Amino acid sequence: MGRDMNQKLKAELELKIYVCQCLIDGKKFHIDDSQRQKLPVECMTKTEAKKKGFVLKRGAKPVGEWGFQIVTGGRGYGVLYLSSSFKVEK
Repeated sequence: MGRDMNQKLKAELELKIYVCQCLIDGKKFHIDDSQRQKLPVECMTKTEAKKKGFVLKRGAKPVGEWGFQIVTGGRGYGVLYLSSSFKVEK
């Protein structure tokens, strides 16, 4: 069991390093649904932000893509922005 925990920790650290390196290099990262909660920075889609009363700031750029399984079958994709890329809707 200790070995499994080390593998999980290693995978989480690798994901965080990958995302951070993409952000530093100005490249988009690509993650799966299960990795969404393990991001080292807070990110949202436009739809999530709209539900919370936020809009995208002018000039904001997407930082990543998030692939997820659709309940009816198939795959869906969401474009992720840093949470700091949004402002309160007026």
